[in-house]
Amino acid sequence: MRLHYRSRTIWMRLALIFGLTFSLAFVLLNIRFAAKSVQYLVAPGTIKTQDTLGDAIRLLPLAGAVEDKPLPNRATLVVDSIGVRAPIVFNVPADNDIIYKRLEDGVVHYSTSAKPGNPGAALILGHSSAYPWYKGDYGAVFALLAKLKAGDRFYVQYEDNRTFVFEVKDYIIFNPFTEDGRLAEFENTPGSSIVLISCYPVGTNYKRIAVRAVQIPL
Repeated sequence: MRLHYRSRTIWMRLALIFGLTFSLAFVLLNIRFAAKSVQYLVAPGTIKTQDTLGDAIRLLPLAGAVEDKPLPNRATLVVDSIGVRAPIVFNVPADNDIIYKRLEDGVVHYSTSAKPGNPGAALILGHSSAYPWYKGDYGAVFALLAKLKAGDRFYVQYEDNRTFVFEVKDYIIFNPFTEDGRLAEFENTPGSSIVLISCYPVGTNYKRIAVRAVQIPL
């Protein structure tokens, strides 16, 4: 009995050591995600209703004078509730290697989709986590994408001050290596919409998360 007890104690200690080592390794390899999570808990964003859109709302009247012009190729995605402020990189070829490289510069607009604010669905890609040695400031820009919920609002602002506000409707978790009709539904949302896409769960590329938001009139 004593030998059996000692054996069980040893296995429990080994399991504890393994668990602590694994947790520490995960945090170190995904330090950007850990930092984002702490930031979210300490100082969560507040952009959820029209009254809290602040400066973005005040700029909206300026957009009316240039509505007949094509949208520029410079814009910023702002999702205050999860601490996102990142340039949107346009005109990126539909090549995985090039897309991955350009993700160092912000979030990438999938070139075959509509631009945010135009009719159709705009697909926006971003990293959820990256190794500490990853170049660029956007290795975990979409780390907290799963925190978004229906009713949350965010906006896209172009360099000419045209600003489009979007409201989150729902999200899905899907396998990128198989066809998923739900993603097709997201892409075929009527009107103007945006789909934010990233790897899921954090620290893996096994699946993807896609958050759908529709443009709202203000």
